[in-house]
Amino acid sequence: MPNINDIVQVAEALEKSPVIVVQDRCVAVRNRNATCRRCVEACQADVIEVSANEVHFDAGSCMACGACTSVCPTEALVPVQPTDIDLASSSAQAASNLDGHAVVACARISSKHLADPSLYAEVPCLARIDESCLLSLAAHGATQITLVDGVCATCKYRECVPSIDATVDYSNELLHAHGSDVRVQRASEFPKATLVENAEGLFGSTRRGFFSEAASAAKETALTAARTTIEQELGYTVEVPKIGERLRVGADGAMPRLSMPRHDVTINSMDAIGWPVAETIETRRFGAVSIDVKKCNACGMCAVFCSTGALRREASQKASEPLKLLEFSASECVQCGLCRDVCWKGALTLSSEVPTAQIFDFEPVTFDLERVNRPDKNLFGKYSI
Repeated sequence: MPNINDIVQVAEALEKSPVIVVQDRCVAVRNRNATCRRCVEACQADVIEVSANEVHFDAGSCMACGACTSVCPTEALVPVQPTDIDLASSSAQAASNLDGHAVVACARISSKHLADPSLYAEVPCLARIDESCLLSLAAHGATQITLVDGVCATCKYRECVPSIDATVDYSNELLHAHGSDVRVQRASEFPKATLVENAEGLFGSTRRGFFSEAASAAKETALTAARTTIEQELGYTVEVPKIGERLRVGADGAMPRLSMPRHDVTINSMDAIGWPVAETIETRRFGAVSIDVKKCNACGMCAVFCSTGALRREASQKASEPLKLLEFSASECVQCGLCRDVCWKGALTLSSEVPTAQIFDFEPVTFDLERVNRPDKNLFGKYSI
């Protein structure tokens, strides 16, 4: 059950911001040694700052491009306009209407009313698109995927071009690795099949009116949920737990592990497309971990802080016992880099070049640490969040 602070934050975000920040999902919030700043690097409006175990987001200055939500490995930045569910639904429906050709267009070119809006999905900027959306379209029968921009060179979002190109390249890498003939391409004009002489009457409400209505409805829904929760479940006041309490290590010797909706969509889509035909893939969505047992001292901090549980103690080992075996599952790794960042011995490396066999192998990679040098006592304090 979400606490009242969560619900109020959602209600405010739906009214004021195109992005919801889920603090505890950010690796820099979970551990101050985390080096990941992908959202900061992707943001062209400088509205994101990460410091002191907190993500600061200036919603009032946000351009709503969505680039930060596409690069965050732990999905700590959640897009609202549109949501992933709405985007998946609209793009799939548009592809069905266009005989399998999936078209997604930015708001700038959409505003010219050149094409039938039932034949494409719209996003504020193509930087909002990520691999999970594109792979899902291919898995559900899209025969071609086209991303249409509004001539980025003169757009206020133009600095997002490298992010868009990266998404296209990584998506095509995954599609190629699985033997798919589908490819993602960019274009600055709508496909001819989508064009109409006069699409003005097909759009209904103006875009400004649509977003105003959507924000109002979303806010009212969230506030209703907040009132119900206050009255029936939570009482009148709820104290928000401090970060140390929220992210406390559990009985299994690890911090709370995250579920990754986009990550799950990506890997399920890859599986649906077909068995991999390439031995390795270059990707930002998965990672390959290796541990130099000659450097490792079996402190286990990499497993403690792993965001998803991709790196973990072997199941039969108790958290109170000396660490003997570590297991790694590439299918669960999101390449957030936190395991590498907390390894003070420099024994762990993380690669973006991943053997495809590891992603779809039920057996994890095992690292035998029984004979390595043991850590000093009270080492855990060095890695407190």
